Amino acid sequence: MSPSTTLCTETGAEVKAEGAPQHISLKISGSGFPDLVIKVKRTTKLSKMMSAYCQRAGKQLNEVRFMYEGQRLNADQVVNDLDLDDIEEDEEVQIDVAQEAVGGSL
Repeated sequence: MSPSTTLCTETGAEVKAEGAPQHISLKISGSGFPDLVIKVKRTTKLSKMMSAYCQRAGKQLNEVRFMYEGQRLNADQVVNDLDLDDIEEDEEVQIDVAQEAVGGSL
């Protein structure tokens, strides 16, 4: 396979066959929340990462929001949806977590 060859997974996400690491380290942190580093495959659903973090932080999934580069993450996305092609094997990807805020009317 050439370095530009991609493989399709059962979730529909494309993964580079060579060059990009198959595992990514996600560093999840936020103000008032514990930091956690999780190593996941590129085809892992974000819901698995979110559930693991909430369990360790003692929070309910509906109490927190996860963001990458300012964009809210959905539980049905996979890690590869985050466009991490230029990430090295030893690099950590920063995922921000924040308390869910409800309100806005008087």
